[in-house]
Amino acid sequence: MAIGTSVPEAPEGLWFSVLGPLRAWRSGAELPLGPPQQRAMLAMLLLSEGRTVSADRLIDALWGEEPPHAALGTVRTYAYRLRRLLGADVLTSESGGYRLRVPADRVDAARCEALAAEAAARRAEGDAEGALRALGQALGLWRGDVLLVLPGPYAERQRTRWQERKVELLETRLEIDLEQGRHREVVEELAGLTAAYPLRERFAELRMTALCRSGRQADALKAYDEARRVLAEEVGVDPGPALRELHRRVLAADPALVPAAPAPGAPTSSSLAVPSPGASSLAGRLLAERRPGRVETAPALWSPAPRQLPFTASDFTGREAETATVAEALLRPDGMPVVAISGLGGVGKTELAVRTAHRLADRFPDGQLHAVLHDDDGRPTPPEETLEGFLRALGVPAQAVPAGLAERTALFRSAVAGRRVLIVLDNARDTEQIRPLLPVDGCAVLVTSRTRLDPLPGMRFVALGVLTPEESLELFTRVVGADRVAAEPEDARRGVAACGHLPLAIRLLASRLACRPGWGIGWVVDQLEDEHDRRRLDVLRSGTLDVETTFRFSYERLDAAQARAFRLLAALRLPHLPLDAVAAALELSRHEAEDVAESLVDCSLLETPAPERYGYHGLLSAFAQGLCGPEGEPEHIRAALGRVVRRYHGDPGVDPCDVAAALQRYAEGAATTGPERALTAGREHALTAGRAAGAPDLALAAELLLDSTLRHDCGHATRRLGRAALALLGTALAEGDPAAEARVRLALGRLLLEMGTATTPALAELIAARDLCARHALPPVVRAHTHSALGACFARAGRHEDAAHAFRAAATLHDTLGSTAAVVPELLGLARSLAGAGRATDAGNAAATARALCRTLNDSGLEALALSTLGTLAEERGDLDGAVGHFRAALALLRPEERRRTGRTLMSLTHVLRAAGRAAEAADAAARAVEAFTADGDQYGAGLALAELGHATARLPDPDTARLHWSEAHVLLARIGAPEARSLRELSGDHDRSVRTEPWPSWTPARM
Repeated sequence: MAIGTSVPEAPEGLWFSVLGPLRAWRSGAELPLGPPQQRAMLAMLLLSEGRTVSADRLIDALWGEEPPHAALGTVRTYAYRLRRLLGADVLTSESGGYRLRVPADRVDAARCEALAAEAAARRAEGDAEGALRALGQALGLWRGDVLLVLPGPYAERQRTRWQERKVELLETRLEIDLEQGRHREVVEELAGLTAAYPLRERFAELRMTALCRSGRQADALKAYDEARRVLAEEVGVDPGPALRELHRRVLAADPALVPAAPAPGAPTSSSLAVPSPGASSLAGRLLAERRPGRVETAPALWSPAPRQLPFTASDFTGREAETATVAEALLRPDGMPVVAISGLGGVGKTELAVRTAHRLADRFPDGQLHAVLHDDDGRPTPPEETLEGFLRALGVPAQAVPAGLAERTALFRSAVAGRRVLIVLDNARDTEQIRPLLPVDGCAVLVTSRTRLDPLPGMRFVALGVLTPEESLELFTRVVGADRVAAEPEDARRGVAACGHLPLAIRLLASRLACRPGWGIGWVVDQLEDEHDRRRLDVLRSGTLDVETTFRFSYERLDAAQARAFRLLAALRLPHLPLDAVAAALELSRHEAEDVAESLVDCSLLETPAPERYGYHGLLSAFAQGLCGPEGEPEHIRAALGRVVRRYHGDPGVDPCDVAAALQRYAEGAATTGPERALTAGREHALTAGRAAGAPDLALAAELLLDSTLRHDCGHATRRLGRAALALLGTALAEGDPAAEARVRLALGRLLLEMGTATTPALAELIAARDLCARHALPPVVRAHTHSALGACFARAGRHEDAAHAFRAAATLHDTLGSTAAVVPELLGLARSLAGAGRATDAGNAAATARALCRTLNDSGLEALALSTLGTLAEERGDLDGAVGHFRAALALLRPEERRRTGRTLMSLTHVLRAAGRAAEAADAAARAVEAFTADGDQYGAGLALAELGHATARLPDPDTARLHWSEAHVLLARIGAPEARSLRELSGDHDRSVRTEPWPSWTPARM
């Protein structure tokens, strides 16, 4: 690197500079290093000299002892951005941390230390001139304060450390200068250094030596007096022994202080020195322009005070809590409050900011400044341009506005000092764009941004979400008119829901309707709800304003990797995106996938309702799907879904609802490669196309469905898995895969049975599955589960002997496989079936065998199931008190998370208590069952439990309460089309309520 320059001479590779503002170049072209905290993280990695830095150390370095809640995610986001900028081979993830692989000679700090070592070696060898050249090069690497403006305790420590190192190198260079007889050349420099570092005694010693050798003994003594005075006044100490001894020697005219002759032709240190980077700064010029006796006065800039806030929308709706939060933060009495409002484009950030600013205008009497920080084409407005506008608004003449950014910032802060001014900065790109626009204490700043800004000291963040359904309908009504909404209330609610409760979308839809009074709300909403119509966003357009343009503004700020992820994840059309699904779809590690997803969250293009879970706003998903290039092709979508299915397969911890969504989309993806392809071009063609796209075998998807159906114990997943099973059954039939078909039919039959539907559809699926298992020799475990499900179905239909035969077959198969834990439920099912068939002794023997196995297994869950079965057997015998005891003992063994089994056991207890005439206890058990099913998400179970609660309450002196429970049960069951709703309609008296008549559940298959 040339002395005093900041761009490397090497034409290729990376070069980093930390001895000043952090900068980097690749092949001579400077790289954009991002926001300050991201650069601070890069600085720590650079100064760690190739060592791995843990995430915890990075968090401590950036935030100190009080990191924000999302600190780890922020670090990962910075790592993702830096890796994308520098290269995956340069920044690597290792052992829970990060390592920067950069040769030492490509970092100026390491280069500086190498030159310092070279100087020391040359000095020891007697090569003073070589030492001076090396020190000159080392000092020439400095371009100002180390890591200038970077935040965090680590950057502050490094500034102190490297400032000390620079002073040490200066001392060494000046010592050599004096040794070489260059005392006259360094006198002036030493005068400046003693003024800059008045407590550093070594500089005072060198200055006195240089003065004495220059024949200026009196000045040397005066320099000592100045140093002694400063030390006494500043820290209350006397000069140290070395400085006192030098003072004595000067007084005694020590011959050793006689000036030495300079070496012939030797370069002076001034020829190696680097001009101060601040010499041409605004402060430097102001100092140069000062004259003795001159009094500087600030120009009068405040007539009149600026009032730049735009108008507020008359239909602004809701946001009272957010407005109060922002206002409270802006009125904080200490310092300079900065409030940053972030959120999705169209969510109403600007409206909230402007409305709040108007409300607080009287609290900022010296003016309100407003600037939009991008131009009409979406390009960020340079802060110099914004500052020019602010200065002109404050009364600075055009010719008096300085040219440089630093000068404009300084003048702006001087102009608002001592004033109460509110500055509103709309649509900021990043923190760097607003940093020069920040005023001084007493003022306040309100910023809006689509991206999450890097934090500034004292910054308050407000994440703005969509409106509530009630606020959405209120906004829609204000624009469309109350009469039209009253005429079509349900369609109006559908409309705001289809807009995703996004204020801009609601306003555009309402404006479109307001200009077309002859159009029905429902007709327009039907277009908006069509998820398969990529043009549906055209509905949300009014004049030159539309939702798509707003979204595109954010999208075009993404880099290539982010943009691809944004498109591909949307093309999957999954309602939720767990981190594992994101990683599989994008073919990344979990760590890399989280970096990408979190960066999209920071850009307000992805939502994160919980850790490691992501999703799209509905309209944003539609926009992203409309952008899809290759990612939107059916083969690419199915390949990505196939990777998700593979990732889920064999993972017992995956949410069954996530499995259901992936499998349903996988099956639909198979269909979108064309049912015609599968049905008319033949099975081979379809299989070849699917495998070429990277899709997994259908067998894998069928196994995942069956495993999830067997494993899950939550009502909210049953309907989703049922719809996925029906979709996957069509794929299995189209591809002619009997093994997959058997597994899918088994899962479908079990799910239909769980929903409590009539036994005929479930029985048909299970018999078909049994026959397929027999014909195609499926594994014994699949046959065992098929017989078990058939047993439950036969028992539900009252065919107890058939049920006993099926349970016995299932128990035998499980026993053959050596799975004792799986044998126990089959024996208990056998016991219940035998009791139903009137074979009490055989039932008791089967139950006793099951209990004996439970004790050997020490499994509380199986023990609870056994006790519940004993309760059923006792009820069959008429031993109601014994049944109650068994059911209560079973409940005591169930874990809190086993909500479905708890609900079912409570329902059995309710029946027995009602039969025993213990109505109050029955009502209590039924109420607890309602709670368990509701928490489980099982609407069907909750409806039946409410009906039981009504039956129990009817026996108490409170018939009105019973009808209320029957009415609630009727509404819940009628909503999902359950047949039990009909009888409850009569009991509750809800004769005006309609009951659905289509097949229930909605995913009941026609015979396929």
